[in-house]
Amino acid sequence: MNIPEKIRIAGADYPIIYKDHLNDGTTLAYGYINYNENNIYLSSTEIMNDSKKCTVLLHEILHGILHHYGTGVMLENEELVVDTIAKGLYQVIEDNKDMFAKEVNHEHTGCNRTGVPQRV
Repeated sequence: MNIPEKIRIAGADYPIIYKDHLNDGTTLAYGYINYNENNIYLSSTEIMNDSKKCTVLLHEILHGILHHYGTGVMLENEELVVDTIAKGLYQVIEDNKDMFAKEVNHEHTGCNRTGVPQRV
């Protein structure tokens, strides 16, 4: 999985910005999403391998999805839920790379050009 320069969530572009000594307000953090600035920050000072960076990015994307499409109410144990889903989603993406590849022959998949299943 590659980390892009930006990601679109709910129609809003969120640039991915690497920042030294990233802080969530109380402690050092691996990542942080700022809804007011539409930025996702990833720590450039914490030692993270590629899989950790990708998991942190997915974690922040899931927060963005909950923010934009959720009820506006903080879920109980949201950090645990988001972290668990991010780790699981990363593993699914890594274990099924062909499914997420850009170059897919959609004629045989029953998907339109964006990869969304359609009726055939």
